Amino acid sequence: MDYKKANRAFLYMILATICFTMLYTVWMIGTMTAMPVMLNNFLSEMMIFIPALAMVFFHGDKISVLVPFKKIRIPSALLIPLYVLLLFPLVVFINSLSMLFVDNTVVEMADQILELPLWQMVLSIGIFGPFIEEFVFRGVLLQSYQRTGRIVGSIVLSSILFGMMHLNINQFAYGAAMGIMFALLVEATGSVLSSFLAHALFNTAEVLLMYMEKDVLTQAQEYMDSMELKNTILISVGVYFVLAVIGTALALCVLVKIASLEKRQEFFAGIPKSKKQGYKLLSVPLIIAIVISLAYMIGMEIIFKITGV
Repeated sequence: MDYKKANRAFLYMILATICFTMLYTVWMIGTMTAMPVMLNNFLSEMMIFIPALAMVFFHGDKISVLVPFKKIRIPSALLIPLYVLLLFPLVVFINSLSMLFVDNTVVEMADQILELPLWQMVLSIGIFGPFIEEFVFRGVLLQSYQRTGRIVGSIVLSSILFGMMHLNINQFAYGAAMGIMFALLVEATGSVLSSFLAHALFNTAEVLLMYMEKDVLTQAQEYMDSMELKNTILISVGVYFVLAVIGTALALCVLVKIASLEKRQEFFAGIPKSKKQGYKLLSVPLIIAIVISLAYMIGMEIIFKITGV
């Protein structure tokens, strides 16, 4: 699948997701009941999975080529948890920085999530979600973009679209950063299986921390807009910036080691020097999708600020 078709698939994902969100909102207002969290998560993931899969089948591409789920070496797999752990300061830093301007979306959803058994959320958020998202973003989109020869551009663009797919500024910020780190892991191993493991570990760790810190989340939700919290966030931004720089640097060292174990060190080291080959990654459908996404995210933030919801 070429980049133009991948861009068109992303436009369909955005339109499907926004339509689903709006229909769900209307249904919820009309019935005064909320959809079960697991069903909501499942349908939300299907809004990105179905358009991507349909585009692949429609154009006759092989899934095994677009989504390389080949096995990786055991030593590489054992280094992935360390890689994920070292990236947590980066995520916390970006999350804290974004919270100076917008609310923490995950904290706002905490009440609904914590009502359900832990195993259900691990299955839904920790395993199912990462599988679908890695299939689409580090598989279909990233591999399609890389056919242009723009390796760096493919990594950056697919990661930005991954963050944008969350349709809120808070998750967009750290989602794009993690998308880059997941994409680099795919390049280091040559397999989407590695990014799925990393994504699943990251999401599962977040779910476990959420259940372990129920009281902390409750307090955070109550004081989200307070001046005291804003001051605390401002201080934490500086602290986590230092930790993020150190952690990310060490994570990149782990990444180089993984590439060496997978015998891909030459390819991995050559990413910054990859030739552009005269192709572009942008197209009209992608620009439309980006404009719609940004308009939606900004519009929702304005509505939240006005209504106080």
